[in-house]
Amino acid sequence: MSLSSEVWYDSCMIVSFSLKIKPFSVNRAYYKNRQLTQEARLWREDFLLQLQQSEVLQQIQLLKKEWCSTQHALSVSYDFFYPRKLLFTKKGEVSKRSMDLTNVEKLVQDNLFESRYNGREIDGVIIENFDIDDKFIVCLQSRKLAHNQPHHEILITVELLPLKPLLRL
Repeated sequence: MSLSSEVWYDSCMIVSFSLKIKPFSVNRAYYKNRQLTQEARLWREDFLLQLQQSEVLQQIQLLKKEWCSTQHALSVSYDFFYPRKLLFTKKGEVSKRSMDLTNVEKLVQDNLFESRYNGREIDGVIIENFDIDDKFIVCLQSRKLAHNQPHHEILITVELLPLKPLLRL
């Protein structure tokens, strides 16, 4: 039996922003040979366009400016906010309509970090995302939360961590 202690480290930087978009399950995103459905393509375009809002883009650019792959790793958290009536059933149980967390993380993470979306043009807008390989994510947390709003929302927090404390001596 092996015991390990938790590594505590100070973050170098934290950026956070919200997007008003319903999570999309990876189970509904593909057909045949892993081709995106039309509905998934439209969702991706909406997500990527929301990243271009000035306050969101400013957060992305701030972190990208500080990022160095030999000095940093990433901690990422997703808070998926659902209208209360969609997250819970009338009995007070978590609803099946709220989707499996691991299924909704995938498309969000791909859109945020994959380089193939960076520089893509959608409706005349050049897309910018973090453009950092998600292999650098060393900590990932997701939650489903209820709120009293009629819309879905995703709170995304990306934390730049110093790499050194993650290395075993």
